[in-house]
Amino acid sequence: MFSFPLTLFPFLLYIVYIMSAMVVLKNVSKNFDRVKAVDGLSFAIEKGDVTGLLGPNGAGKTTTMRMITSYFFPTSGEITINGRSTQLHTQQTQKQIGYMPENNPLYNDMIVFDFLSMTAKLQGLNSKKIINRIKEVADSVGIKDKLASNIGELSKGYKQRVGIASALIHNPQVLILDEPTEGLDPNQREDIRKLIKDLSKDKAILISTHVMQEVKAMCNKVIVINDGKLIAQGTPEELAGTKILRIVIEGEKIKESLEKLIEEKDEKIKVEGKAKAKTVFVYSNRELRPEISKIASKQKWTIWEMQIQDGLEQVFHSIPNKHESK
Repeated sequence: MFSFPLTLFPFLLYIVYIMSAMVVLKNVSKNFDRVKAVDGLSFAIEKGDVTGLLGPNGAGKTTTMRMITSYFFPTSGEITINGRSTQLHTQQTQKQIGYMPENNPLYNDMIVFDFLSMTAKLQGLNSKKIINRIKEVADSVGIKDKLASNIGELSKGYKQRVGIASALIHNPQVLILDEPTEGLDPNQREDIRKLIKDLSKDKAILISTHVMQEVKAMCNKVIVINDGKLIAQGTPEELAGTKILRIVIEGEKIKESLEKLIEEKDEKIKVEGKAKAKTVFVYSNRELRPEISKIASKQKWTIWEMQIQDGLEQVFHSIPNKHESK
């Protein structure tokens, strides 16, 4: 009997994953004249996923989302929705996508019901089913009591809900939300996070953000990009990895003293800075803060800052911000 080598199993599992995914990007790039906004991106999103597209401003997040919706076509590479190429089957794949762009453009002088009715007609819904569909969507996103309200009079949180309702009106399988919690207060952010999690039960959702806390709160998958390139991808737990203790210390013999704490092979100490106050990174899953405090007291160090980061935070904060470096 023929049998596959064990080394092929991970590859075969990956192929099955790609074939079952709702959204697949294969080596996708996008050029604007001489500027490469997206550079060889490959990833997949399955039904039930809330995938966070994480990166600093200007990383290529919005361009990537616009290519998935066919607002732009890739310069090279391929995007498929449920196995169909967005370039070869543009209208069919667009019908499967709900999209809320950044800044959520709405008609502020319209009534919520009228706006959703207009959106439903533009999406080609049967006129006899529009009223019931508006009621269903309004109930699912929590704006049932706002249907008679003027959009311009709504709070920012309710406007975001109207934008999401508009993206959902045709019951798409894929939902793409560009910065859905931007500008919201903490309570509004929490409401939108819960809403997105609820919607993911029968949809594949991709959200973009430059706020890492939003990814941790909402997403079960993470894609980190910068300058249009893939930096990292995986679950938050996979990317978190080893905990990182970041300390700002002023004193003598810092590295030599802290290295005595190292016991495990995956633990390490890294010291940065040439000034009196050094930035120290301690990579360890053990709780070392009490021991470090004892050493600091004995060595008469001054600790200016001490906080725990996980690997996901470190991945994000290690990305150089080209806008700040200018």
